[in-house]
Amino acid sequence: MQGIAAGSTLAGRYALDRALATSEASETWVATDRTLDREVIATLFPRTSDNAAATLDSARRAAAVEDRHLPRVLDVGTEDDTSYVITEALHGAESLASMLQFDPLPPEEARRIIGEAASGLHTAAGRGLHHGALTPHELVRSRDGSVSVLGVATLAALSGEDDRPGDVASRDDTVALAECLYAALTGRWPGEKPVRGLPSQDRRVDGMLPPAKELVPDVPGDLDTLCSAVLNDDEGPRTPGELARQLAPWSPDQVTERDPSGPQRHLSGAAPRGSHRYVAPAAAAGAGAAGLAAAGAAGAARAGAAGRGTDTSAPTERSVSTDSDPTMVGRPAGYDEDDTGTFDATAYRGRDGYEDDDDGRLDPPMPLLQSGSDDPDQSSSKIALAIVAAFLVTALIFGVVGVKGLFSGKSSDEPQGGATSSATTTGAPTSATTSSSPSVPRGNKIAVSSVDVFDPEGNGTEHPELVKNVTDGNPSTEWMTRIYRTAQYSGLKSGSGLVLDLGKSQQVGSVKITITSNPSTIQVFVTDDPKDKGTTPFGTVTNGSGEQTVTGTKEATGRYVVLWITALSKGNIGGYREKIAEVEVLS
Repeated sequence: MQGIAAGSTLAGRYALDRALATSEASETWVATDRTLDREVIATLFPRTSDNAAATLDSARRAAAVEDRHLPRVLDVGTEDDTSYVITEALHGAESLASMLQFDPLPPEEARRIIGEAASGLHTAAGRGLHHGALTPHELVRSRDGSVSVLGVATLAALSGEDDRPGDVASRDDTVALAECLYAALTGRWPGEKPVRGLPSQDRRVDGMLPPAKELVPDVPGDLDTLCSAVLNDDEGPRTPGELARQLAPWSPDQVTERDPSGPQRHLSGAAPRGSHRYVAPAAAAGAGAAGLAAAGAAGAARAGAAGRGTDTSAPTERSVSTDSDPTMVGRPAGYDEDDTGTFDATAYRGRDGYEDDDDGRLDPPMPLLQSGSDDPDQSSSKIALAIVAAFLVTALIFGVVGVKGLFSGKSSDEPQGGATSSATTTGAPTSATTSSSPSVPRGNKIAVSSVDVFDPEGNGTEHPELVKNVTDGNPSTEWMTRIYRTAQYSGLKSGSGLVLDLGKSQQVGSVKITITSNPSTIQVFVTDDPKDKGTTPFGTVTNGSGEQTVTGTKEATGRYVVLWITALSKGNIGGYREKIAEVEVLS
């Protein structure tokens, strides 16, 4: 595109860094928003294009749709001969096309990805918007397992295919989702138009696609039937909402291994408790620039630039029910037939993301709640601004007090008038202090020999496979708890957390905790016996996201450092969980 090169700036704000994809209709770039100092994705196309006005209009309408599956449209405009659409960057994301380069996905992960995508397109359809150009390049999965759909409305407008009646557009999107499901299950693309990077699946002489189960024997019966109904018989769901209903319920977490029970999982009859389990993961590790490549595919105008990345996880178990109807596997009896509804979780007891106790005391996780997807919405952004403003006011007050101390002849460390220092940590008045910004460590970093989940009142399923992330030195990886309905673990237990083994009993002067969630309550204990950590914490953190430092009034001695979470953080999309990125122990 003439005049567009690395270093160019749009609207005096968006500096183009590197090109991601180029097609006849558009170019996609990674750019830096200099006003807000963040990376964004810029889709550029000539203002003289026949479809430029329609594309800009579609992008403006897409910006009004709020759904966690749809990347936000941040800006739309035209400068000189270039029109542009600015969207948020999805860091660490990988396209479905990229995931299928070597093997098909586990069937339950295919169900989850397509179900989440269908939910997002159902929301868009409610605002009169459709995709119209969906391929595996436009479905991307972030490192936390969340699923996004790129290019809603804008890709079809760029290619001039956005003038279809609403019912036809909904059916076309449903067929495209079914094609993506077939590809996810088999690794082969069944559509008429080839998709770059994926081998095509030819139809038979009679014009029919071979059943997915014929290519991959462990494909569940309901998914095989669904693909055949939509792609061979022109039957089945007509809208993304109906498709999501037929796929539900799916795992709230990313699934990384195939069902060890194989096809037997889909036999008719009720599943006994503890049987027919599939594997749900932990979190993805690594990814580098994968998200940028995946997000850039949104502007490739069906050229489909595949995002690259790596994704490794360790499993935890989750049980799934069966149903007497082989086309309805996994749908509980209490399911609500309304397009916009979810299922009755009370009818799903014993088939949740936790190991089920015989007494049935564990409640299921929140239905269809996306795990680990806590991107801030508009309301959360306002709250964040309010918190920042409150922090600045507090800092100003402390600054004034410090200046007064310079002229009072007293040390700023001494309490004025006998008052207790305001830095004393709430909940542990005699033992520790904490601040919302890191304090100077008292000594050197103490090596942590091992980390484990500390869940004495539970069953140890608080993502033990993620604990390594808190000591890997990478703040972009994290450990997280399960999702609960209340901050107090839905009444199931009084707390959970992490235990760090220092290898031997040592003096601990402070503990740094990098938190990636909203305010919560984390008590820190230093002990030689985690089972008897005591009642008086070394310190307490309540400030929420950021690097927090707990510094004891005097060194404590022990082999173990226990992080005991008594109040979980409220997620921005509902539910409660805690996320910790890094923990450092200092002498």
